[in-house]
Amino acid sequence: MVTSNGILKITLPFCDHFVVRFGREENFNITAGDLIIPAIQPKSALVKVLFEPKSALADSLTYDITAWALPYAYGLKAYATTQKLDASGNINFVSIQNPAAEPYAYVIPWNGVNAARLAGKLLSKGIRLRFTDEPFESGGQSFGRGAILVMRTGNQHVSDFWATVRSLANESQVKLATVQSGMVDRGYDFGSNRVRSLRNKKIALITGEGVAATSAGEIWYYFDQVLEYPVTLINSTQLSNIRWSDYDVVILPNGNYKFLNDKASAEAFRSWISSGGNVIALERAVAQLSKLEWSIKSKKEDVLDTGDNYAALRKFENREREFLPNVTPGSIFKVELDNTHPLAYGYPNYYYTLKGDESIYEFIKEGGWNVGVIRKDRQLSGFVGSRLQTRLQDGMLFGVQEIGRGTVTYFTDPVLFRSFWENGKLMFANALFMVGQ
Repeated sequence: MVTSNGILKITLPFCDHFVVRFGREENFNITAGDLIIPAIQPKSALVKVLFEPKSALADSLTYDITAWALPYAYGLKAYATTQKLDASGNINFVSIQNPAAEPYAYVIPWNGVNAARLAGKLLSKGIRLRFTDEPFESGGQSFGRGAILVMRTGNQHVSDFWATVRSLANESQVKLATVQSGMVDRGYDFGSNRVRSLRNKKIALITGEGVAATSAGEIWYYFDQVLEYPVTLINSTQLSNIRWSDYDVVILPNGNYKFLNDKASAEAFRSWISSGGNVIALERAVAQLSKLEWSIKSKKEDVLDTGDNYAALRKFENREREFLPNVTPGSIFKVELDNTHPLAYGYPNYYYTLKGDESIYEFIKEGGWNVGVIRKDRQLSGFVGSRLQTRLQDGMLFGVQEIGRGTVTYFTDPVLFRSFWENGKLMFANALFMVGQ
């Protein structure tokens, strides 16, 4: 559960007093709005499983992910202590009812998927929105990058405008902030070029042959049940007849795409991007794009000569176990984020990623941005093979490449994994709405 200030305090008597996100001892204070979960309760085993910062494996040969702690999945700050905490208070679930006011503008803080859902609903109603590239302060309120501005200006065509905005905000459980002037106390005024238009997008999701069903499914679910925003599903076998210009955003889920292996089709795709198209590529789709001349490049693996002439003599029965040093079946890494870039709006300067393979890419040196990178010793939880540990460092995991007037957003990891990895849902919305504007 996400608390009002994004901090989760946990009482876990089975471990030392430490900060879950870093695994070291650190002092903390309990403040109003924190959530304390006692481990001394009938469901103590479940608490331990869901909040254990470092999963213990009896055998590294496993069929599924090896790390799953909820603080990482939700992107929360979490603490554990051996001491019993004295705390009181109730958990209150408040229904959002925005006041019937007609301000100069409403501001939607860009701090979660509810804000993205509301923005999508407003855009679908034909309501024009703007968003801020820089933090600003107005009337004693502070707003971060990506904050959405809803103004009467440009929306005179919408009947019952303010009532419609408030109704959709209540549906999305978003508390609207009010400002009474386009002149801000600190930052850039609403007429600045640092305040840009947010456009309604025509989005295509590629499915079918060659596309991982789970990847396409979790993205489709995200649009249908989480974002509640329209998306067009296109079977990969029909891509030879697609008119790319019909879409603003094309999503390539984890998969292998035949059209990218055809020189003419790949060039037509790149031409559409250069003309203003935006691509979101995930996992193996990133790997396939990296083989094209104009795309990013995979980080080269260091090949070590062991000098062992008998290294190739392996036992067949050990084939799976001997592969383990080169894999990670679902581990958690701390990613360093550039949260001044639109792809990371609404985030702190870090992100917890669920890593399921060995993919890591060279830093983009020009024509793009390294938005999410990992340095040395960033593994937090889960199993990573001994040889792979040295590879998964000093490289890019999330980036945006600028090609002409368009962009390619690269997600090397599954940011929507099974719709369980909550921390990635806002970042995917950023890729849809913020990047390339």
